Amino acid sequence: MEMEDQKKLWDKIAPEWYEYKQKPSESASEFLSKATGNVLDLGSGSGRHLTKIKNGKMFLLDFSKEMLNLAEKKGKLENIPAEFIPSELDLIPVPDEFFDYALCVSALHCIEGEKRRMKVAQELFRVLKKGGKAYIGVWNVNSKRFKGKNKSKERLIGWTDKGKRYYHLFDEKEAHDLFKKAGFKIVLKKSSELMINFVIKKHKKL
Repeated sequence: MEMEDQKKLWDKIAPEWYEYKQKPSESASEFLSKATGNVLDLGSGSGRHLTKIKNGKMFLLDFSKEMLNLAEKKGKLENIPAEFIPSELDLIPVPDEFFDYALCVSALHCIEGEKRRMKVAQELFRVLKKGGKAYIGVWNVNSKRFKGKNKSKERLIGWTDKGKRYYHLFDEKEAHDLFKKAGFKIVLKKSSELMINFVIKKHKKL
């Protein structure tokens, strides 16, 4: 699949995306309201969930520096202490078992290739503490939005005239199995018509 440099594309559309994607996910916000300690927002974008942290410290990680710049401005405006980490989702630059909680909403489906998506899940397992939980949200291939002649799970979706964003559409079993193979257990399912949402927990290794 031919596609342009996704990092450059997301940097380019960051200001428009910031205005477009302000509303946090309700179920992710509910999850965050109970989070404490170090909390990772993996693939944070421009920080739409930053204001929903109540009792922990948020660490926002994204490969787009322009998105993170906008998130940092939001944090300063709202007087919310947070750390901002420019990095790929499959290379989280922190020690093992650093985070108490995490969320990854509308980000994993932007990762091209099954091996890289698995690496993201494995990295998340590495950086979460034992007993730590993460909220996951990915696009649902069975959503009405994606019905049509194109049956592929791999999609390039335009953003005005600035370029095409890569997406991998998941079915529920595929999404759950990815994290199970990385060592997680699924502890809650909260899917919607558009999104496959669920909570995973890191248990002790066998």
